[in-house]
Amino acid sequence: MNKKKTLKIISDILLFIIAVGVSYYIFSLKGEINDYYTYINKDLFDKTDIEDGEFGYSNFMIAQDKVDDKINDIIDELRNNNTNSNLNILYNNIINVEVRNKLGLKPLQKYINKIDNSKNINEFINNSIEIENTLGIDIFMQSNIGNDFKDTSKKIVYFYPISFDFGVNADYYINEDYSRYLALIKQYRIKLLKLYGYDKNEAKEISNRINDLFTDIASNSKTSEELSNVDNLYNKINKDELQKIYTNLDINKYLKSLKIDNQEYYSIVDKGNYETLNKYLTNENLDLLKDYVKVKLLENLSQFTSIEYSKLISDFQNKIMGIEDEYDVEDDAVTYVSNYFGKDIDKIYANKYFTKENKEFIENMINDILSYYEDNFNNIDWLSKETKEKAILKLKNMKVNVGYPEEFDNYSSLYNLKTYEDGSNLIENIININSVLNNYYLNRLKNDNNNSWDFSLTTVNAYYNPQDNSINFPAALVEMYDLKNSYYENLGSIGFIIAHEITHAFDNNGSLFDENGNRADWWTKEENEKFKNVQNEVIEYYNNFEVLNGIYVNGKKTVGENIADLGAINCIVNISKKKGASNEDYEKLFSSYAKFWASEYLDSYTKILILEDTHSPDKIRVNAVLSSNDKFYEIYNIKKSDDMFINKEDRVKVW
Repeated sequence: MNKKKTLKIISDILLFIIAVGVSYYIFSLKGEINDYYTYINKDLFDKTDIEDGEFGYSNFMIAQDKVDDKINDIIDELRNNNTNSNLNILYNNIINVEVRNKLGLKPLQKYINKIDNSKNINEFINNSIEIENTLGIDIFMQSNIGNDFKDTSKKIVYFYPISFDFGVNADYYINEDYSRYLALIKQYRIKLLKLYGYDKNEAKEISNRINDLFTDIASNSKTSEELSNVDNLYNKINKDELQKIYTNLDINKYLKSLKIDNQEYYSIVDKGNYETLNKYLTNENLDLLKDYVKVKLLENLSQFTSIEYSKLISDFQNKIMGIEDEYDVEDDAVTYVSNYFGKDIDKIYANKYFTKENKEFIENMINDILSYYEDNFNNIDWLSKETKEKAILKLKNMKVNVGYPEEFDNYSSLYNLKTYEDGSNLIENIININSVLNNYYLNRLKNDNNNSWDFSLTTVNAYYNPQDNSINFPAALVEMYDLKNSYYENLGSIGFIIAHEITHAFDNNGSLFDENGNRADWWTKEENEKFKNVQNEVIEYYNNFEVLNGIYVNGKKTVGENIADLGAINCIVNISKKKGASNEDYEKLFSSYAKFWASEYLDSYTKILILEDTHSPDKIRVNAVLSSNDKFYEIYNIKKSDDMFINKEDRVKVW
């Protein structure tokens, strides 16, 4: 489960159960079995409309809305209990529209002036390094600290591609499918420059130059599809090798400014991205480079100045998603407070809403699924004895993080925020926060012995991390299941999610890592070839599913998630078989699964999801997955005349 954004639905949906028997249930499906997803969710779709200002609804989004309501209550409680707290200062900084408008762009202008006043390329580079360091803008590089892919006992600094306009990736500039969104980016870039003070012609001219620059860099950068392959994320180099890539930048000086100059080696994710930007670092391109940094500053930080900029950035984000919604400054305040004081909020939320019973329930279901996978690997005939043992070792060493960590970070206590009355401003406080966070993560290079978790506990999500072989289920997932439901209903919903994440340990990327999270080749050559063939079958299978008129699933981009889905459904069905499930139990399992993924989105939002999301659309996550499962055919008497029918020998099987 990067630049961090997610809706609305009716929460309590009665599971569809026909009490008069299986034969009547199958009869009632006749003529509808062509689309099980729509059939099961028909009443919901008929009764629920997408609200104004929303781009759709789903179970995940309604669950997140519930969590967000609780976060609002927690923030109110924290604000009322300590009126002089850092949290209150930041909140009040944001909602004080009068002072923000009075200050205008002044708090950011001094950094823009530094760039404008640079007399030559060396001065520009020095000023840019200072700004990058102070404001956290990725001008020359974007760095992050993580486990070394090949030795997880060590930390390493990863250099990622520089971000483009509003944080988008290279695809927007080189892939025709993104042309509509690139047009919006250009439009809002011009609006931003005009708001800054340029006239229409100047704004257009600067925008065109920036677009040409980004198009050139993007043309020599890795696509999102290439970056989805973990092997493309690791390229170990030392400082001398990095200097040969960035010949126009003093690498020693640059790394020293970031306090990461004492590393033996680094990993560069996208060499071409840096090489292309490097060629522009000359006196001849000084004016273009000044515009480049100015645009970056405005796009990343102007929303912390006058409210006009906040509205413009918000409007751009809404247009990308295809909605119209009024900007609300208090929503903004809650968003930023939630981000910067997330650990404080996480701790309160977890203690208040994630009970011992919830933890035991999830852990018991995890144990059922891990046990199934151990048995399953022992019965796979195309894996060697040694590989089976290594797969089972990976399962046994899998870290299980459920609910909340043993320890909670308290770095927000290190913030030193000041009020407007103290002569400070919102930009200065954001700088202070970023400095504390930067030092916190830099300390990870020296010491990473804490037991806290990096991910938010109040985000309704789950994920598998191949680099530490962990499955992670934050407290917010409590909103996605009901302990009062039957085992099979919960197995079809939250159980599927657990199985999905565990299956990621053995998908196209996860299978490249061993039990300790190290990148390692632990399969035989023949097994690798067999699995690649399976992956190609999955890609071809999903490529055939149409989402909107003439728009199909990208099987290659979604292959990892599709493998996890196919493996997960096979897992929960076989667990049900092992527990002696009746036909009625299977019906509960399958209908709960279909209801779990019930969603509806505007076409405009669906289109960008197809481009950006590595998951298949929800309808296909149900119908394509169930069409591959033999038990589904048996329970619902699927016949050749049904659209969901696939010949048995053509059904895609993964794990």
